Amino acid sequence: MNNILRNVLMRRSTMQFDGRLVRDEAMIEILEEGKFLSNAPNNQEWHFTVVQNRGLIGRFHELYTRFVKEKGGETARVSMHLVSDVPVLVMVSGRTGEKLVEDAAHMVFGSMMLVAEKEGIASCWLSTAEATFQTEEGQQLLSQLHIPIGYTPLCIGAFGYKRALATSPRVLSSEDKLVTIIK
Repeated sequence: MNNILRNVLMRRSTMQFDGRLVRDEAMIEILEEGKFLSNAPNNQEWHFTVVQNRGLIGRFHELYTRFVKEKGGETARVSMHLVSDVPVLVMVSGRTGEKLVEDAAHMVFGSMMLVAEKEGIASCWLSTAEATFQTEEGQQLLSQLHIPIGYTPLCIGAFGYKRALATSPRVLSSEDKLVTIIK
């Protein structure tokens, strides 16, 4: 099996990190993948914000936790606990008002997660995290992140090293009914 296919099949979102920062060399490789990935409008006008500052991550955690509690649901409960021990947050911002830019940002982040897997780094996309910045407190935090004017955070995720867990990830089998083919 080739390495790309292996990474696609084996990568799983990680909910628990061991707290170590991601090696600079690995983070650069992950970001390089995102910077040059093509997208539908072919604008590639991204801005990446890498947050390793524990104070800013803690503030984001506080706001994000409040936001997901208000929204409720199982995804919200899982996401709340995730952000508390994240060593690195990465935000993909795109030009405000560009066509298809939000979809493209998620595609960029997905590709970055595959590169992280190749480097032995765990990752997790944070559902609806960008909505955290829509409050007044969120706008204050956003101002500390130095995102350029005219750009909006579209996709946010966590990177770090997995905390050792007793269970192994579920691997899909040919018996899973995930595909329907209609001819």
